[in-house]
Amino acid sequence: MVKQPVLLMILLMSILLLSGCGSSEAPSGTIVTNQVILEKATGKYQEMRHIVLKGTNQDIGAAIAKISREQYQAQSIPFPTIQDKLNRNSYIQQFFPYLAERQRGVESYYGWGSSDLNDSSALWYEIFPVNCSAVFFPKSVTSTGRSFMARDMDFYTVDINQFIGRKESPLLNKLFSRNFILETYPENGGYAAMVVGTFDLMNGAYDGFNEQGLVISGLVDQSLTSTKGGVVLDLTKLSVQSGLNYVQMVRLLLENAATIDEVDDLLTDLTVYFPLDGIHFLIGDRSGNSAILEFYIPIPGDPASKMTYTLIRQPSTTPAIMTNHSMRLYPDPSQYQDKYKKTESYNTFYRYMRLYEYLQASAFIKYTLDDGLYAMSLVYGYADDASEGAAAPFPVRTIWSVAMDIDDLSMKIKFYTADNTVQKQPILTDAYTFKLRR
Repeated sequence: MVKQPVLLMILLMSILLLSGCGSSEAPSGTIVTNQVILEKATGKYQEMRHIVLKGTNQDIGAAIAKISREQYQAQSIPFPTIQDKLNRNSYIQQFFPYLAERQRGVESYYGWGSSDLNDSSALWYEIFPVNCSAVFFPKSVTSTGRSFMARDMDFYTVDINQFIGRKESPLLNKLFSRNFILETYPENGGYAAMVVGTFDLMNGAYDGFNEQGLVISGLVDQSLTSTKGGVVLDLTKLSVQSGLNYVQMVRLLLENAATIDEVDDLLTDLTVYFPLDGIHFLIGDRSGNSAILEFYIPIPGDPASKMTYTLIRQPSTTPAIMTNHSMRLYPDPSQYQDKYKKTESYNTFYRYMRLYEYLQASAFIKYTLDDGLYAMSLVYGYADDASEGAAAPFPVRTIWSVAMDIDDLSMKIKFYTADNTVQKQPILTDAYTFKLRR
């Protein structure tokens, strides 16, 4: 459970608008598309916006600032001191210069300067942990000979007041109810990429792929979250933390890496931190290689033991599964049966075994994107309290379900709208299709 003072701070963030007004418009032509494709109407849980940005990285930053302010009422968390700001910006300039360029666009849009305390590296409007399930299908097992990723994004369908034990407020958005598909086509450095995300248009990518065929999905790692020794960052320390947060890392990888080996190279000297929850990542590339990226502290509780990472390479001849338990600590599915009860339909080990058994039973077929979406439908999130295997005593639902083809550079994605209370299943839209174009 997240500490109440932190949640109260987030509550304030969700109510406040960005201070000040934009001092300039985004460059003409940078915003190619900014369209609501699913409206948050009566009886529909979420809004989904499709955004396409093309231009220099500075132009893209200014466009993100404009859309974040006008559509999402985003909030910048200020630094305590100028030195903290200099430290953060210096690190980003060294390890992620494309983001540094986008920061200049944000600063230009808002009229921010070197003497103020505004953080231009993130424009938050929601910050919360995610559960979920994912499978990477290497090209050796697909009907097209192209690798793809399938994933469910699951989250609690409450507002921030309910999340901290207060009365539901009609003035607040439900969590994970304002989401986006974002395409970026930078003209002066970095790969074009398509991501699905929420809470921060600058960085908030949980699923995505780039023009080189690298694909990544981030899911909660319950073992990392529960590790003693301060792995998960208290948001009151967010503005003084060095390094990149995990969603900034996702964008770094998508904009700079084409293969699993290049991911490893980029991570070698990188400091990654985790606001609110620990996350692990399923990553695949066009060759059919995949790996599970997990972070951990070698000696939990020892202040001298620094967080490191491992890339757990997966076979290229079978699908790779990941849910919400650490595959570093629990690598053997044959040991999962005693880790859940049959009534716990949302337990991480139960969901893993549902996917594992489906893939074992269907190993004779060559999988399509629709097969990937079907597999994910077997583990849709639908639980109303912790007794059903959820980590918190709130309703949890699958917010989106996506399959991403990394040769065709396209995705098929469905969005949660409402509940089928009789069958205890989320109701999702028909699949939308989006394609990255260069």
